[in-house]
Amino acid sequence: MKKIIIFISILFLSAAVFASEIDFSTLDIKVGYITIPRPFIHAKKDYDKGIYYVTLTAKEGVPYFNVHNQKKELLFEELAVVKPTKSKYKFNYRVRKGFLKGYEYFKLKVMKPEANIFAFFLVKKEKEKQVDKEQEKQ
Repeated sequence: MKKIIIFISILFLSAAVFASEIDFSTLDIKVGYITIPRPFIHAKKDYDKGIYYVTLTAKEGVPYFNVHNQKKELLFEELAVVKPTKSKYKFNYRVRKGFLKGYEYFKLKVMKPEANIFAFFLVKKEKEKQVDKEQEKQ
């Protein structure tokens, strides 16, 4: 068991070192309009389901997702999660989106040849919706 834990920690440390070698200083991707099909929460603030304009930029070499409303007014910034990859294919970028298992998080994935860049949005649970409706009635 200890060997497995040590192996996993070494694996994550090597991935972190590799990720720090990736240059994100010129990162400026207009991901475009993304439909988030369920209400979600960010920084204890509720957002409705709908269409959001998303860009991917870097500040001091650290990638961030900027989420805007349909009028392109900035709503919030989300720190990106980076998973280094090595691809033999050459392409600019690709975008994938969907829910994680259990529909707890909505995932936005931007794939580049050198790394996969993720943003996760916490989906508002059904029970929270019912409690909010009951509070509005009172």
